[in-house]
Amino acid sequence: MRYNHVLFVFLLIIFGLINNTYADTLTWTNGGGDNLASNAENWSAAVVPQDGDEVVFNNTSDDCVWDLAVTLDSLDIQAGFSGTISISSTSALILDKTIVWNGMGSNKLASNPSNWSGNVVPQSGDKIVFNDSSSKDCTWDISIAPALFTTTSAYTGTVTLNEYLSITGNLTVAAGTLNLNDNDLLVYGYFLIGAGATVRATSSTIEVKGDWANGGTFVPDTSTVILSGFNQTIYGNTTFNNLIKTITVADTLYFEAGSTQTIATSLTLQGFASNLLSLRSTVEGEYWYIDPQGTRNISFASIKDMKNINFVDVVPLNSVDDGHNDDVTFGGSECVCLERGFISALVLWDEGGAIC
Repeated sequence: MRYNHVLFVFLLIIFGLINNTYADTLTWTNGGGDNLASNAENWSAAVVPQDGDEVVFNNTSDDCVWDLAVTLDSLDIQAGFSGTISISSTSALILDKTIVWNGMGSNKLASNPSNWSGNVVPQSGDKIVFNDSSSKDCTWDISIAPALFTTTSAYTGTVTLNEYLSITGNLTVAAGTLNLNDNDLLVYGYFLIGAGATVRATSSTIEVKGDWANGGTFVPDTSTVILSGFNQTIYGNTTFNNLIKTITVADTLYFEAGSTQTIATSLTLQGFASNLLSLRSTVEGEYWYIDPQGTRNISFASIKDMKNINFVDVVPLNSVDDGHNDDVTFGGSECVCLERGFISALVLWDEGGAIC
């Protein structure tokens, strides 16, 4: 069995066990009267900020001497704040910036700072979150590379891309809708679709370097999904339009045991000469299911535990049968595919009109 922590996170989201639980939001009050950030009485919740917290200075705040060494998710200095924040020489204030969509602007554009926490437009490296702060739809019209992009299980709106989007970490769509709107998507981490979520792929090319985990609705339209990472896993049941995995060095693509992958138009799974692409179940000896309904290009593969549920046999070329495969013909031709207990016919013609 192959263990992967992404499966654990994936199941939590599918069954609704992950919700909008984030860091504390603490507002500076100087209630303790000594101006020190290290004094819990100077904060709204009587708690000193910790790593990952969100800190607010607003019109109720006074001067602050920052004598802490913490990494904050966000620092929100609001328009009404008239004091001064001084950082002591032995302290540090580091931002690991999380930007939350609040939809407070007059439009739904991501380029409008009024739509974001802190009144700041997201920048490359930021963590983008859509949660229950607003169910307002978002038109993503900014060209940046966020570190993370998340719609939580509390978000009910739609995010529509108007720009190419490259995410240097993970993409989590736990709820709501992500509409790619014919814009390409590159995800360096995992791509996770939760039970309450919909992803509309339109005609986009989606390249994923981490795992693919689908527990919701993926609408493939005419899209192409490219799996370009190493030792990747496909979790859940997905219907793809085009699915591509090609390698030049030996690699393994895992499929969740019991899951079904349907490929409507084109399936490409290619290894390379002496460097085979291994196709494996996450649980050895348990089937993973595949339904390639269009063209197939499978070669230089080592295959185990595959159960083909299409009426036409899968015929991988230059490949190895590692056992427990069903309706997969090694070393044959797709011209011979008529043995399923019923009469059917398949005649393939070349350009000259000759029968294959």
